[in-house]
Amino acid sequence: LFLFFYVCKKQKKFTYKNNSISMESRLFQALKAFKGADGCEANLFKEFKKIAEEAFFSGYFLVNGGCKDAYKLKLTCIEFYYHEDDGNIKDEKKYLKGKDEFGYALGALCPNPSGVDVLFDDPQKKYHASFLIRGYKAIVPGEKEWENNEKRKDWAPHDFWYDLFGGANMLSNGKFCIEWIDEPDETLGYAEPMQRININDNRLWGFKRVEKL
Repeated sequence: LFLFFYVCKKQKKFTYKNNSISMESRLFQALKAFKGADGCEANLFKEFKKIAEEAFFSGYFLVNGGCKDAYKLKLTCIEFYYHEDDGNIKDEKKYLKGKDEFGYALGALCPNPSGVDVLFDDPQKKYHASFLIRGYKAIVPGEKEWENNEKRKDWAPHDFWYDLFGGANMLSNGKFCIEWIDEPDETLGYAEPMQRININDNRLWGFKRVEKL
């Protein structure tokens, strides 16, 4: 399945290239199923882990699909952010929060000073939720696969900003082609929890991809 991620506020849907609404992606379904903390912060860990597993093992980003310079980006490390406008759970590191920051599509890609977030807010429950893409593996035809923490072990998140948007070419129709390809990974593995990097709290809201040998 070829799922196009629009990068804009007020866009109300994920679409295929033919502009029909898609609810097929496993990652999309995991984001849609997220229910928030429901009054208890401890509930978030299990919900975040489900999303992380789909982000790591259900597909990948395809940039320039159908072109000779197409390449894949498979996620390997993400961090979650969650803030309630009227509730008790606050996350001061969350970029987009407050009543004026609702209106993004479920699963919208949002570039920010740290990198790229995937958003899954709920304006009815008044919470803002997202995950920051820190780590990824780049798969370029004819080249050796590499991961962005091979030189720096902190998965610098701005790397993904450059490789997702910086390598996308404008097509003949004037659009850029960045797609989420829903293709289950046959590799056995799991999402290992970790603390968010450079954030001084005890929340295990970060996850990294671990493959079973």
